[in-house]
Amino acid sequence: MRTKPYKVLRWILRGLSGLFIAFFLLMFIPDFGSESGNPLTANAILQLSVTGIGLIGLGLAWKWELIGGIIASAAFVMLAIINPSVLKGLIVVIWPLTGILFIVLWALCRKSTVKNR
Repeated sequence: MRTKPYKVLRWILRGLSGLFIAFFLLMFIPDFGSESGNPLTANAILQLSVTGIGLIGLGLAWKWELIGGIIASAAFVMLAIINPSVLKGLIVVIWPLTGILFIVLWALCRKSTVKNR
Protein backbone atom coordinates (compact mmCIF):
# COMPACT_ATOMS: atom_id res chain seq x y z
CA MET A 1 0.00 0.00 0.00
CA ARG A 2 1.42 3.37 -1.04
CA THR A 3 1.14 6.26 1.41
CA LYS A 4 0.10 9.68 0.23
CA PRO A 5 3.18 11.87 -0.20
CA TYR A 6 1.77 14.97 1.49
CA LYS A 7 0.10 13.23 4.42
CA VAL A 8 3.04 13.91 6.77
CA LEU A 9 3.18 17.59 5.85
CA ARG A 10 -0.57 17.90 6.35
CA TRP A 11 -0.35 16.43 9.86
CA ILE A 12 2.65 18.58 10.76
CA LEU A 13 0.71 21.68 9.72
CA ARG A 14 -2.39 20.54 11.58
CA GLY A 15 -0.37 19.94 14.73
CA LEU A 16 1.42 23.27 14.42
CA SER A 17 -1.81 25.18 13.86
CA GLY A 18 -3.51 23.29 16.69
CA LEU A 19 -0.71 24.21 19.09
CA PHE A 20 -0.85 27.81 17.94
CA ILE A 21 -4.62 28.00 18.45
CA ALA A 22 -4.34 26.37 21.88
CA PHE A 23 -1.54 28.76 22.88
CA PHE A 24 -3.60 31.82 21.99
CA LEU A 25 -6.71 30.48 23.70
CA LEU A 26 -4.75 29.72 26.87
CA MET A 27 -3.30 33.22 26.83
CA PHE A 28 -6.64 34.92 26.10
CA ILE A 29 -9.24 33.06 28.18
CA PRO A 30 -7.79 33.78 31.67
CA ASP A 31 -7.66 37.53 30.94
CA PHE A 32 -11.12 37.67 29.39
CA GLY A 33 -13.05 37.46 32.66
CA SER A 34 -10.80 39.67 34.76
CA GLU A 35 -11.93 43.17 35.56
CA SER A 36 -8.84 45.31 35.27
CA GLY A 37 -10.84 48.52 35.29
CA ASN A 38 -9.54 49.60 31.90
CA PRO A 39 -11.98 49.15 29.03
CA LEU A 40 -10.68 47.87 25.73
CA THR A 41 -9.93 50.48 23.13
CA ALA A 42 -11.38 50.28 19.64
CA ASN A 43 -7.91 49.39 18.34
CA ALA A 44 -7.57 46.52 20.82
CA ILE A 45 -11.02 45.19 19.90
CA LEU A 46 -10.09 45.36 16.21
CA GLN A 47 -6.83 43.49 16.86
CA LEU A 48 -8.61 40.79 18.87
CA SER A 49 -11.22 40.42 16.13
CA VAL A 50 -8.60 40.06 13.40
CA THR A 51 -6.66 37.58 15.53
CA GLY A 52 -9.86 35.57 16.06
CA ILE A 53 -10.48 35.53 12.31
CA GLY A 54 -6.91 34.32 11.76
CA LEU A 55 -7.33 31.53 14.29
CA ILE A 56 -10.60 30.51 12.65
CA GLY A 57 -8.73 30.45 9.34
CA LEU A 58 -6.11 28.11 10.79
CA GLY A 59 -8.90 25.88 12.06
CA LEU A 60 -10.66 25.88 8.69
CA ALA A 61 -7.40 24.92 7.01
CA TRP A 62 -7.66 21.49 8.62
CA LYS A 63 -10.53 20.73 6.25
CA TRP A 64 -10.04 23.25 3.42
CA GLU A 65 -6.35 24.09 3.05
CA LEU A 66 -6.75 26.86 0.47
CA ILE A 67 -9.60 28.78 2.10
CA GLY A 68 -8.19 28.47 5.60
CA GLY A 69 -4.68 29.38 4.50
CA ILE A 70 -5.90 32.47 2.67
CA ILE A 71 -8.02 33.60 5.63
CA ALA A 72 -5.17 33.04 8.11
CA SER A 73 -2.59 34.78 5.94
CA ALA A 74 -4.86 37.73 5.12
CA ALA A 75 -5.75 38.16 8.79
CA PHE A 76 -2.07 38.27 9.72
CA VAL A 77 -1.39 40.90 7.05
CA MET A 78 -4.32 42.95 8.39
CA LEU A 79 -3.00 42.61 11.94
CA ALA A 80 0.47 43.69 10.84
CA ILE A 81 -1.03 46.77 9.16
CA ILE A 82 -3.05 47.63 12.26
CA ASN A 83 -0.18 46.96 14.68
CA PRO A 84 3.28 46.76 13.06
CA SER A 85 4.90 45.86 16.40
CA VAL A 86 3.37 42.38 16.06
CA LEU A 87 6.16 41.61 13.58
CA LYS A 88 8.76 41.81 16.36
CA GLY A 89 7.61 38.60 18.06
CA LEU A 90 9.20 35.36 16.91
CA ILE A 91 6.27 33.14 17.92
CA VAL A 92 3.91 35.10 15.68
CA VAL A 93 5.89 34.04 12.60
CA ILE A 94 4.32 30.60 13.00
CA TRP A 95 0.89 32.01 12.13
CA PRO A 96 1.58 33.32 8.59
CA LEU A 97 4.08 30.55 7.85
CA THR A 98 1.47 27.92 8.66
CA GLY A 99 -1.14 29.70 6.55
CA ILE A 100 1.21 29.94 3.58
CA LEU A 101 2.26 26.31 3.94
CA PHE A 102 -1.41 25.25 3.93
CA ILE A 103 -1.80 27.08 0.61
CA VAL A 104 1.37 25.42 -0.73
CA LEU A 105 0.09 22.02 0.43
CA TRP A 106 -3.20 22.60 -1.39
CA ALA A 107 -1.31 23.54 -4.57
CA LEU A 108 0.99 20.50 -4.34
CA CYS A 109 -1.90 18.12 -3.74
CA ARG A 110 -3.88 19.65 -6.60
CA LYS A 111 -0.88 19.43 -8.92
CA SER A 112 -0.28 15.78 -8.09
CA THR A 113 -3.99 15.00 -8.55
CA VAL A 114 -4.04 16.65 -11.98
CA LYS A 115 -0.83 14.86 -12.96
CA ASN A 116 -2.26 11.44 -12.01
CA ARG A 117 -5.36 11.83 -14.20
